[in-house]
Amino acid sequence: MCVPFDLAPTARLPHIHMVGTVVRRFLISYPVAPEVLSEHVPPGAELAAHEGLAWVSACFVQVDHMRPNIFPKFAGMSFQYLIHRTRARLPFPDGKLREAVLVLEPNINRPLLRSLGSLLTGFGFRTRAIEFTEEDEHWRIRMASNDELLYDATIGTSSCSESIPAGSRFPTIQEAEAFLLGVSFGGWWVRGRRRLNLLPETHDRWTTRECTCVTHKNRFLEALGVDGTNADHVLTMTHVPHYFGVTPMKTVFG
Repeated sequence: MCVPFDLAPTARLPHIHMVGTVVRRFLISYPVAPEVLSEHVPPGAELAAHEGLAWVSACFVQVDHMRPNIFPKFAGMSFQYLIHRTRARLPFPDGKLREAVLVLEPNINRPLLRSLGSLLTGFGFRTRAIEFTEEDEHWRIRMASNDELLYDATIGTSSCSESIPAGSRFPTIQEAEAFLLGVSFGGWWVRGRRRLNLLPETHDRWTTRECTCVTHKNRFLEALGVDGTNADHVLTMTHVPHYFGVTPMKTVFG
């Protein structure tokens, strides 16, 4: 599949790809010192910074009707994933650096999709117990493995609005969205490997709201030796068709 490197975030993908509806998405973003992510950055890549800080986002997504785009909607599967990710300038196969999402830790709640996703895309998904609950006053996202709590956050429903929360490092919701979401490719790299896998992901136009949250546990950031509880803000959107590439482009390092 030939996908242009300058693909717009709202463009449709060519040829065979996966399609599904993101029923609910939360992007919970944490500012961190860039040096704590040094072991996660592939050769030649550069972390993207805002106010001198790198940004690690816990991205929870609930997807319905995921299937190849040539299949009918009823043939799709539903699942949830929670990945930790950051924004970086990654080396593409033509040697140029381009803005993209760098996946730091991909987790999914369906073992079959973990196996298929890892086989097709080369991204190293892990099977985790991911739980999303919705009540009148809050949403709660929890992720665990073998009874060990890995992530836990509560988002107040009344905190969500069309304005950036007070105290955010971003001046407007538009600037936060552009920095954290305005890209069309995601990359996966494991330290010591000579290959970076890149996949396109696009979506229909969406409406974004900003919220605040209380993070009770963030094992990924704790393992990096940083405070995993102080999120800057939460971006959320609902019921957005998404399009996912299945054949990775590969950057091979010398």
